[in-house]
Amino acid sequence: MADLGTTRKEEYEASREDAGIRQEAIFLQQTPLGEMVVIVQDAENETDALGALREMRDPANAWYFQKMKDTNGVDIVGSDVPSNELLLDCRPGTT
Repeated sequence: MADLGTTRKEEYEASREDAGIRQEAIFLQQTPLGEMVVIVQDAENETDALGALREMRDPANAWYFQKMKDTNGVDIVGSDVPSNELLLDCRPGTT
């Protein structure tokens, strides 16, 4: 992950901008079952943003997706991407 803030920062940020992602935070979560990487993204349309990312085949994104697969065991560009069910969306101060 350190590479995303240094040597791969420009291409990483450009890919997120191209996908329509306004913010992305990556957390390392310690669980009783081991470590897990949690990625939180903010985009105008999260489904479209994820779809745009999955379509990117450039070397920078291929590297990122392989790192995520190595870390989490999930192939984000494959057909077996786990789905997420939104349980709560709290935005204090908004109507």
